[in-house]
Formats: sequence, C-alpha cells, structure tokens
Amino acid sequence: MLLAIIFLPIIEIFLFIEIGAVFGSFLTILLTISTAFFGVYLLKIGAFNNVRNLQKKILEGIRPDQEIQKGIFNLISAILLILPGILTDSLGILLFFRSIQRLIISYIFKNSYNYSSGDSKKTIIDVEHKKSDD
Repeated sequence: MLLAIIFLPIIEIFLFIEIGAVFGSFLTILLTISTAFFGVYLLKIGAFNNVRNLQKKILEGIRPDQEIQKGIFNLISAILLILPGILTDSLGILLFFRSIQRLIISYIFKNSYNYSSGDSKKTIIDVEHKKSDD
C-alpha cells in the first residue's frame, strides 16, 4: 500500500508527460479535466439512479445484489475519474464496463476464503426433543 502511494504520483507524472508529448499539452489537460467532469456527473447522477433502482428492488421484495455491485463500481469509477491523472482515468473508465466488473467479481469470489469456524465437512443432524409422559 505504501508503495502504491509512493509510485502512483510518479507513474501519473510520467504518463502525463508522455501523453502530452504525443497529443500536446492542451489536449492532455483538456482530457484530464473532461474525465473529472464525467466523474462528478457519474457520481451525482449515477448515485441517484442507483439509489432509486435499489429502493425499487427492495420494495418489490427482490434482493438488490446487482444494484449494490453497480453502485460500488460506479462509486470507485467516479472517484478514479475525478482524481487527476491518465492511469487513474484509464482505470476509472475500465471499471465502468460491466464485463470488467464481472471479471473482477469472479476473481474476488474465486480467491475468497471460507472464514467459517470449524470443519466445513461436518455432518449436521437435526433432531427434535419430545417430552415423555411418564
């Protein structure tokens, strides 16, 4: 985590200089500012739409799993787009796509561990207690 905090600004500055050399500084700054505005728009409008869809699913009695996932990814994507830099903008745009989201979710669940206590292969026997009339 500490390495990410140290190297992220260095990578962002390097990419900003390289992209600026290819496309020009004005276009690079314009791209960075426009992605920040898109991030704010996504954060504002996407959050309202997601909360509305979430409430609708809850009122219908349906589990809102997809709405929660969309909301989390939209929030992360919007924050990455608001942060200035080419790398964070690229990651923010990638996280906006549903196919990338599904890949990340499948990777997380594939590598998640079972934190239940005890052996997961125990046999559970359900019994009822009857009072005897002796």
